Amino acid sequence: MHTAGQFTRVQLADGVYLHLHSIGLYKTIRVDVCLSTPLCAPRHSLVALSSRLLARGTHKLPDVQSLNRFIDDLYGAHYSVQVDRLGEYQFIHLCLEVIDDNFLGEKGILERGLTFLRDVLRDGSGFQRDCLEREKYRLARQIADGFNDKLGYAQRRCSEEMCRGEPMGLSPLGNPGDFAAVQADELWAFHCERTAADRLDLFVSGDLRLEQIQPLMESLFAWERTASQPQRQLPRIAGPRREIFECQEVREAKMVLGYRTQVAYGSNGTNDYPALALLNLILGGDGPSRLFKHLREEEGLCYYIASHIEALSGLLFVAAGIETSAYREVRDKVEEQFQALRSGIFDPGEIEAARRLLRARLLGLAEDREGFFRYQLREGLTGGSQSPQGLWQRIEQVSVEELTRVADGIAADTAFLLHGT
Repeated sequence: MHTAGQFTRVQLADGVYLHLHSIGLYKTIRVDVCLSTPLCAPRHSLVALSSRLLARGTHKLPDVQSLNRFIDDLYGAHYSVQVDRLGEYQFIHLCLEVIDDNFLGEKGILERGLTFLRDVLRDGSGFQRDCLEREKYRLARQIADGFNDKLGYAQRRCSEEMCRGEPMGLSPLGNPGDFAAVQADELWAFHCERTAADRLDLFVSGDLRLEQIQPLMESLFAWERTASQPQRQLPRIAGPRREIFECQEVREAKMVLGYRTQVAYGSNGTNDYPALALLNLILGGDGPSRLFKHLREEEGLCYYIASHIEALSGLLFVAAGIETSAYREVRDKVEEQFQALRSGIFDPGEIEAARRLLRARLLGLAEDREGFFRYQLREGLTGGSQSPQGLWQRIEQVSVEELTRVADGIAADTAFLLHGT
């Protein structure tokens, strides 16, 4: 049995990478296939629609019923397709989890599953006109349904307003206004171009060795490749501060404050990322944080409040549920906490508490399949090779001076308030 968390990355072809997470804790093998591209309009709408059609099967499995029977025949495997984002990248994510052959009398389950994933990417049988029209409608409905999640809606609107003309201003689900003009044959040609040019990451997690899985992955996924994807953009400097107000029928107002940090993972600011990650936890990234302690518990100004960073984009957001009348007071109190950080006012206890929490999260990735997959995808997209242990060692060395310097570079950009009548 392998030690939990052993990791190997191998390049199979130009832009095609195998990531093996050798872990003996599970009785299943999980495979994540990610086809990634920088977010840009109107390509993001085409990527979102193509992900919906990929979920409809292959020539061998031409409908949802036959696809479900095939998955059931793999001893109740789990299969999903979705479109997602990581910073300014959009990716189609195929996920298949099958039982490890070692626990069956039958062999070849993993190979059948991997062949199926290859066919999903390369077959194209779902790219038919009637299928496309149905998926246009369903995807537009999914986007509209997101309106009901008011906090998520407020966060998206803040990103849209703050990042107009930037990848972070786009939704990975696309723009319904683009859907009508999309034709099935053109969408299939676009998808073929992507599978030949865009980055393809293959994550395999289970009780496997590299010599067991690499030849199979090469035979299935190392097809002919063309040009690589374009370079990612670096963070922009904050512009004039703006306030956006939007009125809906809501009982509880949602406030989202957007900041530019000038620190993005995988860019020139990489050396400052450990300090930013630590700073975010101190500010509002967890229950004991300053914003929650002072604004929620002590002053009762909000129902909840938290901060998070978009590591690949150099952005920081503070989100809160408040009474509409408390907006300006809460906004000013948040700015007071930023000013305290910029002035170097830190308690050694809060820094150590944040460090302990980050340590638990990073070192726990070795046994967290979803978290480990997303961490390694981020490393791959930014050209990095840093392990969670390596990142933790850097966070452990962050000084108060570094925290103060990074805090001093954080600038307020856009404030968004979703409020009732």
